[in-house]
Amino acid sequence: MKSFKIRGGLGDSAVVNPDVKLQDNLYLATNSKWLEKAEIPADRSMIGGFTELDIKIKKQLLQDFDDFASNDKALPKIANLDKAVQLYQLALDFKQRDADGAKPIQTDLQKLTSLKNFSDFDKHTVDLVKSVLAFPFKLSVDVDMKNTTKNAFYFSSPESFLPDAGNYKDSSADQLLAIFEKQSVHLLKLAGFNENDSKKYAANAIKFDKLLAQYKKSQEELNDIAACYNPYSLSDFKAAFTNLNIDQLLNELLPNSPEKVIVLEPKFLERINELLSPDNFDELKSWLLVSFINRYASYLSQEFREAAFAYDHAVYGAKELQSQAKQAYGIVNDVLGEVIGLYYGQTYFGPKAKADVEQMIKKILATYKARLQTNTWLTSSTQKQALKKLNAITLKIGYPDKLSDLYDQIQVLADKSLYENIIAANQTKLVHNFSQLNEPVDRTLWGADLPANEINAGYNPTNNDITFPAGILQKPFYSLDNTLSENLGGIGAVIGHEITHAFDPNGSKFDEVGNIRNWWSEEDYAKFNELAQAEITLFDGIVCGGIKTNGNLTVGENVADLGGLTAAVETAKKENGNLQEVFQTWAKIWRGKMTPQIRKTLIAYDPHAPRELRVNVAAQSIDDFYTTFDIKPDDGMWLDPEKRVHIW
Repeated sequence: MKSFKIRGGLGDSAVVNPDVKLQDNLYLATNSKWLEKAEIPADRSMIGGFTELDIKIKKQLLQDFDDFASNDKALPKIANLDKAVQLYQLALDFKQRDADGAKPIQTDLQKLTSLKNFSDFDKHTVDLVKSVLAFPFKLSVDVDMKNTTKNAFYFSSPESFLPDAGNYKDSSADQLLAIFEKQSVHLLKLAGFNENDSKKYAANAIKFDKLLAQYKKSQEELNDIAACYNPYSLSDFKAAFTNLNIDQLLNELLPNSPEKVIVLEPKFLERINELLSPDNFDELKSWLLVSFINRYASYLSQEFREAAFAYDHAVYGAKELQSQAKQAYGIVNDVLGEVIGLYYGQTYFGPKAKADVEQMIKKILATYKARLQTNTWLTSSTQKQALKKLNAITLKIGYPDKLSDLYDQIQVLADKSLYENIIAANQTKLVHNFSQLNEPVDRTLWGADLPANEINAGYNPTNNDITFPAGILQKPFYSLDNTLSENLGGIGAVIGHEITHAFDPNGSKFDEVGNIRNWWSEEDYAKFNELAQAEITLFDGIVCGGIKTNGNLTVGENVADLGGLTAAVETAKKENGNLQEVFQTWAKIWRGKMTPQIRKTLIAYDPHAPRELRVNVAAQSIDDFYTTFDIKPDDGMWLDPEKRVHIW
């Protein structure tokens, strides 16, 4: 047998092979039997450990919401949960939604269609931003990445029609845009526009979006968070706008004047007068209309929902729309996810599991500390800083103690349409966000990105904290019934993954309190970049599902996977655990089956590598993997020692 010495295991790991040996492909040997039987639900684009758990949780919460709505179950005393139930009932009332048709959006459509020229657009910018319909740039308030005690003002580009600005250079861009254009024409006609106007607006909108995309950062570029920190003085920021009355906009939107403006994409700001110009007003107006109708169509009738599905199908591959009940729950979760998460955590997450997970986190942190202390390539000064950062990491487990006062401000009105309630909620969120300008940061808040019902975990570099929502703290990632080794291969490796994010190519640029600050010696940082480049090289160009991967796009997550699995294995060894269970559980949690459409989309812009490669390539760099399964140079999982990457 020839020596493979290949990256990612034998063959294409996205192609099921039930006969393959573990020594040739860890992912396929562990998961092929499951993959042969697994079926992707018609309303989803994938199935796997994460999605199976998501389905389970949503099924439970849907039942609870139905019981609350019908008074079969008493509403617990959780602030604003009653609003979530009210919104669910509104979203589920398709008799009313269908009867209303396009009527709820007519007033807002009129705001956009009545814009006569660029001067008129300029005059109405404040109202357009406050209306949260659509706007050609984003203004927001978030933590100041160089002074994380308070919030700062940010400027960035809007979302593009394609999933990522980089997609416009892809060979499939024209095909996807054609589907999007056809969908937009259909939606505009449903909203009351004639055929000719609908076609004109859709074509002009795409023309404008292509122009925007030229000056937007791709996801690969946006992954470098520190490079997005480009502070401008207020006067320099204002001076960049010659066609737009930016003074009026800022003065009327913000409660106080920002000390500076942090520009995520300087190239976009430099081109702002080319983008927002009387010369392309028709294209701009069209873009506003098309962005609006595509963003809000799903809050209208079933006919609108179905009309807005074609593009999602092309990008993600789901065969059917979600049921009306699932969509209703999803809408509520988008608006009041933290409230639902708090209910879920308090109801279904027990103190015993929390205590057990806390112990495991402490074990992984202790392993990490020991590995940093015995690190062979860090000088002592950098090592001290790394340990300081590790020791300062704070933990958020299960569910938060309190939520933002935002949810007290959101109102749900039964005499208004679903669309009107959604618009009102988005407007409240906008005003609340702007109100935080120059205010101190409350580090105890979790934030809407990781509610307790989410099947995910996260590291926040500006807080230097790790969040483990209740949603992920169950099978297949964790169970009180599992062996310690199984839990280490599941949630343990996830814990290690999130810790490693503090020391990945992004997190490494932030210090122990979350400020962007270089705490590295020049020599150590050069060595770290060398190791990160080796990780890029290790992943770059591996074929998965017939598509080549991008090592640059995924380097941060790959470094985190490697660090997480390494820490889990090391901890298992200290605890006299079973390393076979660790590696095989690691392989099981990432099992998954997906549509060709979403595979192509994810490989193009997702900062995570394909799950098959996350399993195999991380294992290939860990020496204990070879001794645990007696892997030889002629095996498909063999990687020559000099190609294995060891960072943390």
